[in-house]
Amino acid sequence: MTTIDNESNVVLATNTDFKVVGTRPVRHDGTDKVTGRALYGADYDASGLLHGKILRSPHAHALIKSVNTSKAESLDGVKAVVTASDFPQVADKTVALGEDDTKLKWLRDNILASDKALYGGHAIAGVAAANPHIAEEALKLIEVEYEVLPAVLTTQEAMADNASILHKSLTTQELGEDTGVVSNVASHFQHVKGDVAKGFAEADIVKEREFNTTTVHQGYIEPHNGTAFWSADGRLHVWCSTQGSFVVRDSLADLLDLPVSMVRVTPMEIGGGFGGKIPIYVEPVAALLSKKTGAPVKIVMSRKETFEGSGPTPGSYMKIKIGAKRDGTITAAHAWMAMEAGAYPGSPVGAAAQCVFSTYDLENALIDGYDVVVNKPKTAAYRAPGAPNAAFGAEQVINELAEELQMDPIEFRLKNVAVEGTRRPDGPTFRRIGAKEVLEAMRDHPHYQSKKQVGQGRGVAIGFWFNIGFDSACNIAVNSDGSVNLTEGSTDIGGSRTSIAMHAAEVLGIPVEDVHPSVVDTDTVGFTAVTGGSRTTFATGWAAYEAAQDVKQQCLDRAASIWDVDVDGLQMEDGVISSTADSELKMTLK
Repeated sequence: MTTIDNESNVVLATNTDFKVVGTRPVRHDGTDKVTGRALYGADYDASGLLHGKILRSPHAHALIKSVNTSKAESLDGVKAVVTASDFPQVADKTVALGEDDTKLKWLRDNILASDKALYGGHAIAGVAAANPHIAEEALKLIEVEYEVLPAVLTTQEAMADNASILHKSLTTQELGEDTGVVSNVASHFQHVKGDVAKGFAEADIVKEREFNTTTVHQGYIEPHNGTAFWSADGRLHVWCSTQGSFVVRDSLADLLDLPVSMVRVTPMEIGGGFGGKIPIYVEPVAALLSKKTGAPVKIVMSRKETFEGSGPTPGSYMKIKIGAKRDGTITAAHAWMAMEAGAYPGSPVGAAAQCVFSTYDLENALIDGYDVVVNKPKTAAYRAPGAPNAAFGAEQVINELAEELQMDPIEFRLKNVAVEGTRRPDGPTFRRIGAKEVLEAMRDHPHYQSKKQVGQGRGVAIGFWFNIGFDSACNIAVNSDGSVNLTEGSTDIGGSRTSIAMHAAEVLGIPVEDVHPSVVDTDTVGFTAVTGGSRTTFATGWAAYEAAQDVKQQCLDRAASIWDVDVDGLQMEDGVISSTADSELKMTLK
C-alpha cells in the first residue's frame, strides 16, 4: 500500500512495497568483525610509529602552579613532551562539536589543562616515546605543582551560595541575557506555555516530587584512541575511532590553527560509542606530538583513563510538579531541571527540556533548565542525552497521579497524549507523531491484558526524542559487473552501512549484496555530520536514495541514447532497463 501525506506531498510506502528495505540481509561488516579482521583505531600501525601516553591530574579541582617536563624529556627513548602551551594561541570563538557547540578555549583546555585541573583525570601533559613502557615511565618524571581547591561534584553543591567557583570568567546567562554574575550556573532558560499558576489552581490533585540521577558512563568496549602523522608537506592525517570524522577534522583545524583542507581524518571501526565517541580527547595530543617528532604517534586510552578522562552522561537534580482534574485532564506541569555539564558548559539540559513533557498535550506548562558546571569530566552524549533523565522524573509523577486518580496508567496517558497539531511547551507543533497509536497498541496487547502472576509487576512509561537532521553525503559508482560502490561519510555504528546500502539497492532494483559500501576519509566524500542524534539511517539513507535516483536516471538516459528512443518511454525495475513500448528493448546493469 502506498499513500500520500497531503501536507508534505511525501510518498509514504509500507513494507509490502519494498523488496530490500525491511529484509534482514547479512551485514556487510559482519564477517570481518566476527573473524577478527576488522581494523579498529588501536590496530593501526605505521613505520616509525611512536607511542603516546597522557599525564592526568589526581585532583578534582586544583590550580596548576607549574609543570616541569625536563626530567621526562631527558629519559632515553622519549621523543617529545607537550603541554597546553604547545597549542597555537588563537582567538577564542564558538566551534561546532557535532551535536552542540562550545568555546574554543574550553575545548582546548579540556584536552590539555592550562591553568586549572577541573576533574580527576584531567589531561595535563602528553609524552611520545619509542614504546608504551618508556612513555609510562616518563609520565612519572613530570613534576606538577598543584594548589588543591575545594571541589563541587553535584548541581546542588555547585549552585550553593558558598560554592567553589570553577571558572572566574564564567558568568550566568539568564534567559538569554548576560547577568555579569560569576557562578557555576552557565545558563538558565525557560519554556513557557499558557498560565501555569492558573492551571495548578484549577487542579483537583497536584503531585510534586524531587529526583536525583547520577553520572553514568556509556561503557563502550573500545577505549578512545587516535594516531596522528604530520607529514612533511604540512598536512595532518589522523586515524581514530569516532562517530564523526568531520567533527574531528574541524576540531583539529580549529585547535591547531589550520585550514580544514590541511587535515585528513580516516575513521576506523568503532567498538561502541552511544554518543561518547563524538568528542575528541587524544587526537590533538597525538597531533602535537607528531609535529614535534616528525613521526606518527598513537595514543590509546586505558580503561581507567576512559572512565576518568572522557565524557559520561550528566547527573541531574529535578523537581517535577503536575496537576490534574478528577477526570484525568492534566491542567498544568512544571519541570525544574539542573544538569551537570561537567567541567565546561554544555549539559544536555536543553534537549531534556525539549523532551520532558512533549508526549502530552498540555495547555499550561513551564520548564526551567539550568546548565551547571561541576568538577567532573565534560559530559558527552549518551543515547538521547537528557531525555532519559527527564522521562524518569516526569513519568514517575504521571504514574503517581494515575494511581491516586484510580485510572489505568495507559488510559491516563491517552487522555492527555500529544497528537498531530499539539504544540510542544518549547514551541514546535507536531505533525505526525504516533504517540496515541503506540499507547493504544500497548493497551490492546495481550501481554498488557493478561493477569499478573504473584510477584510480577508491570510498569508503563512513554518518552520522546527527535531527529537532529544535519547534512550527509554519499557517492555511487556503477561497476562493469553491475555491482555498485557506495562511499559514505557516516561512521558505522549498529550496521548503518548496510541499512544505507539497502536504500541504494531498493532504488536500483539490485540485491543489497551487489552494493559495496565503504566508510571513507574526509578527503573522499562530502561533509557528513555525526553518527548520532537519531539521524544516520534517515539522513545518510536519504543521501544514498538521492544518489541512487541520479544513477538510475543516468542509466535511463544512456539507454535512451543507445536505442535512440525517448527516455520517458523507459523504465528500470529489478535492475533491468526496458521500453514500455517495445518489449524487445531490454538491458541489465550486469
